[in-house]
Amino acid sequence: MREVKKQEEEQRDEETELEEVQVEVTSTELGRLKKELEEKTTLADEYLSRLKYLQADFENYKKMAARERKMYETCATEELIKNLLPIIDSLETALASARQGGEIASFVKGIELLYKDLMALLEKEGLKPIKAVGEKFDPYKHEVTMTAIDEDLPEDTVLEELEKGYMLGPKVIRTAKVEVSKKKKEAPQPAITQENSNGES
Repeated sequence: MREVKKQEEEQRDEETELEEVQVEVTSTELGRLKKELEEKTTLADEYLSRLKYLQADFENYKKMAARERKMYETCATEELIKNLLPIIDSLETALASARQGGEIASFVKGIELLYKDLMALLEKEGLKPIKAVGEKFDPYKHEVTMTAIDEDLPEDTVLEELEKGYMLGPKVIRTAKVEVSKKKKEAPQPAITQENSNGES
């Protein structure tokens, strides 16, 4: 009996020691997990902070790029206007001369010179008229507004330019409005039927 009690006591002591060890392991494990959680939280906060800085930098970059683009556009426009000012001055002089009763022939000659100067300036900026008359119709450069029957030319040849088209560099900024040739379509001839051939004979 005593031996049984002794064995029971020994068994209880072992269970108690085991529980204490488990508690120690659990608290050690808990400490380690807390430390790991703190490290991960610190790392996540650092990543979040970096992300916020990157986002702010990107927003600043977008604003700077927009300002620079606007500045370049303004500079390009300013340069073009500066180049146009002498032509405007010449046009004002021609108009003043015409108002004072100058000769119409010299006025027309002056306007022609102004037109040439203006076109030369715009060509220098990259503007080119689109070739139309005599060319094959190109849907990227031409817009058909009229057609005409012409048996002498291949179909879809531009016969007349109704409004000039222009390109700025490689880009079409206005299509040319054109009249193109078409071939005359022959009316279908009636088929000869058995009755027609019998009636004729």
